[in-house]
Amino acid sequence: QGLKQPSLEPRGFHPCATSAMVYLTDFEEFEAAALALFQQAPLRTRYLAKYRHVDGKVILKVTNNKVCLKFRTDQIANLKRVESFSQTFARWTVSEDLSKLGVPDQELEEAKKATKPTAKTKRRKG
Repeated sequence: QGLKQPSLEPRGFHPCATSAMVYLTDFEEFEAAALALFQQAPLRTRYLAKYRHVDGKVILKVTNNKVCLKFRTDQIANLKRVESFSQTFARWTVSEDLSKLGVPDQELEEAKKATKPTAKTKRRKG
């Protein structure tokens, strides 16, 4: 009656607690390390973006339960990079050819150009 199923993980287990956690300060270095980690184990690698309103920081984490890469920023200028990385990681996860992960997607670039709004000319009243 009311017997609990024993957990496979020890109490307070966190995947990054038992692995090598690395905070990277350079975004390009973080992106390159995340790509290398994803290429090693694409089915085990996951990505998390967390915003801490208290300190106004964005924390990015890529892990495969053995290696944990983190990048932290509070700079507004890096938000565009964070958005771009999120899209890139999503593309990696659906890619069929892992050898072409670092190459820009030609079809995506053409779609961006096609959806780019054209400048409208203002009419003068009168």
